[in-house]
Amino acid sequence: MKKWMLLIVAGVLALVLAACNKTAEPTEGTSKEKESDLTAEEVYTKALETSEKMESAEVSMNLKQRMESEADSVAMDTESKFDTKMTMDPMAVYLKGTTKMTMDGSEEKMPEMDMEMYMVDDGMYMFSDQLGGGNWLKMEGTSMDAIQEMAGQQPNPSDQLKMLKDYAKDLSFEQSDNEFILKLSADGEKFNDLMQQTIKDSLPPELMQQMGEEGKQALENTKINSMNYEITIDKETFEMKTFNMDMDMAMKQNGSALNIVQNMESEYSNINKVDAIEVPADVKENAIDAANQQQ
Repeated sequence: MKKWMLLIVAGVLALVLAACNKTAEPTEGTSKEKESDLTAEEVYTKALETSEKMESAEVSMNLKQRMESEADSVAMDTESKFDTKMTMDPMAVYLKGTTKMTMDGSEEKMPEMDMEMYMVDDGMYMFSDQLGGGNWLKMEGTSMDAIQEMAGQQPNPSDQLKMLKDYAKDLSFEQSDNEFILKLSADGEKFNDLMQQTIKDSLPPELMQQMGEEGKQALENTKINSMNYEITIDKETFEMKTFNMDMDMAMKQNGSALNIVQNMESEYSNINKVDAIEVPADVKENAIDAANQQQ
């Protein structure tokens, strides 16, 4: 999980290295006495060092998604809100939230879905009143190994820098009284190629195999139309405070297109102050094996 967190920080912050000697532009209202003359490279280095020392955090996330199918002219909107606690050693995650779905042209009201999840060393425990008849499900074995392998992927910042230099002109580096603000707007084929390679490099071999030819073709036929990032970093602690992303992408399968527009807003808090995450005894005792549930 710690390496997964570094994927977020290193992956986007590596962009600032392309503007090594650039200082942050003050935003409107920034006090002169609070302006920083740190360069982009210095902020990147300090933020990365801080993220490597991070032991725990809480994350509040809002995710909105709209999916439109060209084949049947159906559009579905999904809105999810999650509160997450995570520790890095041992790697553990606790998530609780809700998801609400609506479909264009449908008079049927879809119920809001509550979700709760623990991800710990011995597996993943998940509860939803829409899954498993309202019971806790436990996932373990190869599927869990794949998830943990994805969480353990660690990028090489210098390699990412080489890939991302082409987007330096799309990067803005700003500051307010209390924060450094990094923004990236990117589109076009070259960015799509980068995203394709990043996704392939991030997926473990086992998961790539499970996808099969159809899944791999869907991945290859995925096009990122546009993507916008915004990251804020605390000026004093160099901890990441927010990570926001807007993405517009299209997937083509069997000659039909599916367009997906996502908006994600996340806020980090309580860094290095989260208690150990443990699965309650009653959850462990009563959880149903997901493999048996599928049979």
